Amino acid sequence: MAGGGDGTINEVATALYGTGVPMGILPFGSGNGLARHLKVPLNLIQALRVIARGKTQFIDTVQINDRLFTSIAGIGYDAVVAEKFDKSEVRGLLSYTAIILKDYRHYQCKSYKLIADGQEYEREAMMVSFANSDQFGFHARIAPHACSSDGWLDVCIVRKPTLFKATFVVVPRVFTGGLGKTNYAEYLRVRTLDMPGTAGSVVNIDGEPARLQRDLHLEVKPHTLNVIVP
Repeated sequence: MAGGGDGTINEVATALYGTGVPMGILPFGSGNGLARHLKVPLNLIQALRVIARGKTQFIDTVQINDRLFTSIAGIGYDAVVAEKFDKSEVRGLLSYTAIILKDYRHYQCKSYKLIADGQEYEREAMMVSFANSDQFGFHARIAPHACSSDGWLDVCIVRKPTLFKATFVVVPRVFTGGLGKTNYAEYLRVRTLDMPGTAGSVVNIDGEPARLQRDLHLEVKPHTLNVIVP
């Protein structure tokens, strides 16, 4: 049983990975990205009823170096926000939004090299998100076409818009699932991904910040986690 948000689900999933033992979700977290993606009710009584019915589904996990994630990971501004949100005493969407806006204007984009299933890309980006589910949480759908059970990882490469366009164009499109219709997002679908030169960087792993001890390597692990679903 995972009672909490995506970070708690990550811890439980790590223990249950590959065992076939079903994991129930009680979404007590801030964003509840994976729970929302799987349509698990946020209401406690309804979530308990789902668990009691016991319907299960195998979903993918994604190995990120020597760890795994179930919902979303990322590098760049995504990880900066995750690190500051982790230290914040105030939770919720308003706190998350305030952190995003505080240092946005001064954040410098970085050059990234991506090797996606053997094909190389070089991109200047504000952040690169790795999506096993469709959203960060709060219905903020960074990768609206991502599916946690299709054996693929959706990689979203985000260029930096001006603060005005971010506020009035890009962010609203994230919440309506239309980020891909802007000129600020590019998507790749991969099974493996390497990003040379990222050792020492902070990454977001299911909402929790972590520092990479070596260059980032991602690999989809299809149908390795059994989850109780509606």
